[in-house]
Amino acid sequence: MDSEAAARGTTVYLVDKRIDMLPSLLGTNLCSLRPHVERLAFSVIWELTPEAKIANVRFTKSVIASKEAFTYEQAQLRKDDINMNDPLTHSVRLLNSLAQKLREGRMRAGALNLASPEVKIHMESAESSDPIDVKQKEQLETNSLVEEFMLLANISVAKKIQEVFPLTAVLRRHMPPPAINFETLKDILKKRRGLDLDVRSSGALATSLDRCVDPTENSFNTLVRIMATRCMLSAEYFCSGSVSRDTFGHYGLASPIYTHFTSPIRRYADVLVHRQLAAAIDHSPLHASLHSKDYVERVLNNVNRRHRMAQMASRASIEFYVGLALQGRGASAVNGVREEAFVIRTFRNGIGVFVYRLGIEGLVTFKGEVDFNAEAYTISVPSTSKKGERKSLSVFDKVVVNITVEKNANTQRGTVKMELVSPVTSGLI
Repeated sequence: MDSEAAARGTTVYLVDKRIDMLPSLLGTNLCSLRPHVERLAFSVIWELTPEAKIANVRFTKSVIASKEAFTYEQAQLRKDDINMNDPLTHSVRLLNSLAQKLREGRMRAGALNLASPEVKIHMESAESSDPIDVKQKEQLETNSLVEEFMLLANISVAKKIQEVFPLTAVLRRHMPPPAINFETLKDILKKRRGLDLDVRSSGALATSLDRCVDPTENSFNTLVRIMATRCMLSAEYFCSGSVSRDTFGHYGLASPIYTHFTSPIRRYADVLVHRQLAAAIDHSPLHASLHSKDYVERVLNNVNRRHRMAQMASRASIEFYVGLALQGRGASAVNGVREEAFVIRTFRNGIGVFVYRLGIEGLVTFKGEVDFNAEAYTISVPSTSKKGERKSLSVFDKVVVNITVEKNANTQRGTVKMELVSPVTSGLI
């Protein structure tokens, strides 16, 4: 079972199913917390000051009898309900106030608040695989609450295992992106919006991203953060003895050291970290293989590869189900569905657009005369409403597109196509 988990490397999340790394008896039952049931666990326990500073930390094998299971939405409603004052609700509010201070501290240290086009596919029913709508995922305070304590646990554990196993600790890093990665985005922001993007450090980037706002368009800042995310390098697992100490840091989190500890049922790297931590606190001896730098490197190379593959599969699944949902809304090859979009790039015969509400991108091409100004990130096309006039389209412009889904006769898979309908109609050019 361990060999199979190592080979899989990670659980794969698709819209309609989950391909587990571990058997479901472990992943969804014995190794998952359930309300009012005792479960064996591995805990990080902190003593925190009122300002969320760590006074003491210890690591221990534990037994947890969870008091309740909440969705993020249920926990948020409970926290916000002024009529609820039971001990459980007070605990949620206390954790939330500490999480806010932890987040503030990370942001002061230069952590990045990036964005990705996360959408939620709504199915017809729990038993059905037929999508009926697509909506942007809402980030709640309770999402951040859980995230902050997971980050704190991961950082605390990373420090401990690196201290005890300096040559073989399983860690995760996010390298600073080369400045050249941001050159195009910097140039676009400067020319199209008069905004400066400072990429000298993660803190400088975070501050300048906060300033990238358009008072007339609430989604503009999120769009810029999505575009900035695409300039980043990918985070990766590594063996502490394989790289120099000054490259351990996690750029996005502004943390000098980091690992993954909190999800051993869905990430094999976390399983290795649990074994190293158990040995670090003298709970159980470490298997000889985890003392071998070559072995740890080999396993992590596979885990990194499988993680990338899982991400690609997840994105492809979302894209496929967005297409199905659009078909359900009438986006046949004939009719289509209209949505607002942002221009995110220009080229010689068209534009690239991002449909914010659906989290998808598409290309709109023009068959007629197009004037392309690469320096200004602008194209000029004939107006379809006034003869003799031309319309300019630039990066960050808001447009309206008509989205259709054409089904491939062989694969039955729908391909999303986009046409511009405002400010010009691309099909008429």
